[in-house]
Amino acid sequence: MSGTTAPPSDFAVYRTLVRWDWLREMKRKSTLISMGMMGLITLFLFSFAIPLTSDKADVLVDTRAGILWVTFLFAATIGIDRAFRNDAESGLLEGLLLAPISRPTLYYARVTSTLLFIVALQVVLLVLFLVLFNQRLEGEGLWGLIAATLATDIGFVTIGVMISAMTWSLPGGDVLLRILLFPMLLPIFNVAVEITDRAFEGQAPLTKHLGMLFAIDVLFLGAGHLLFEHLVKDSGGRP
Repeated sequence: MSGTTAPPSDFAVYRTLVRWDWLREMKRKSTLISMGMMGLITLFLFSFAIPLTSDKADVLVDTRAGILWVTFLFAATIGIDRAFRNDAESGLLEGLLLAPISRPTLYYARVTSTLLFIVALQVVLLVLFLVLFNQRLEGEGLWGLIAATLATDIGFVTIGVMISAMTWSLPGGDVLLRILLFPMLLPIFNVAVEITDRAFEGQAPLTKHLGMLFAIDVLFLGAGHLLFEHLVKDSGGRP
């Protein structure tokens, strides 16, 4: 029929949702501030626990990769927890679920926006870590850490957003999110720490490590794509 307007494509809706979520958080800033403060406090606690003295140098070398990823994890989990909680508290989530938006599109948009927040925060935390602990990253080590961090973040965020959709409406959902999320992240963070150890030594990541991260990312993305619709079906949206 002439004069009718074609509905926007899923990709157009996806871009709109990501942009809207980013601009909204940039204006509100509460989530980013909470994530930043958690990361900063964690770094300072570790800096006091491991003094930068000569007799502690070996301890720092053995633990620096773990310190960095624990800091990333604690800070990023706040962003994961808020992936749907902020919208639910303000009533926006119900509107999103009632809108004619496919569930996978909503899922991927929220994964992307959350990933952008976390990556932006990690850049700042990495610089602070290098300064506080007097560390250097360059050459193959730096590029290897960037690749490993992105691959790890994709898996972390995809499974985290799915669990956030499952726990936001439950009493004590923020605690339950961490109880469910942390054990699932052990394999991916174990690989990330190994790659980061090599990065601080100026070495590129091993192909098997990147392959493991890629396989986990695909597994978590597939789980989120298949399960997200069922997780939000009882949250006020249409089936």
